[in-house]
Amino acid sequence: MPSKLKQRRVRRLKADVEWWRAEASDLYARVMEQADEIAELRRTVIRVPMPVMVPAEIIREINVQAAFARGIERYGDTMQELAKKEVG
Repeated sequence: MPSKLKQRRVRRLKADVEWWRAEASDLYARVMEQADEIAELRRTVIRVPMPVMVPAEIIREINVQAAFARGIERYGDTMQELAKKEVG
């Protein structure tokens, strides 16, 4: 029959092994959750607006369209603002 000391060591060793297995399964579950989050973030497309060079004529057309959107009564005021900007 093994000594009480050996039995105690075996019990403690078994308890430690059970604890480490439980800890490992918890950590594995966390890692899998994080892997799912990483996969989801990789699937996500992040759109970043990039600066674009636009010719002056197109800007003028956009400003004219904006003047029409504001209302035809303010069209003259907008055209005067544009003229001042072009002169200045």
